[in-house]
Amino acid sequence: MRCMVCGTGVILMNVVRDDTMAILGFEHHTFMCSECHYIDRRLVFTKHGRECDAEPLPLHTAPPIAPSSPIHDEQIITPGFFKRVLAKLRGRKADVQR
Repeated sequence: MRCMVCGTGVILMNVVRDDTMAILGFEHHTFMCSECHYIDRRLVFTKHGRECDAEPLPLHTAPPIAPSSPIHDEQIITPGFFKRVLAKLRGRKADVQR
């Protein structure tokens, strides 16, 4: 863009999103001329929007996992499902190991 006073290129100094409008995408841009330092403020519509500078939403983290107790580390031996089914088919109870 060019300066309205001297025609030199302008520098974008500030962008403020306008949340008061019914339609999202309007921003107030402040430009300053690189030569005569004239300041120009314009209302600009950004068609595709802009990423906001807000903090990203926190991710949901899983709760901490507590270490298992040593009691559960012992393996409890029970007859397996397949062994019980075979025992029923044969007509006797499965042996329980300890």
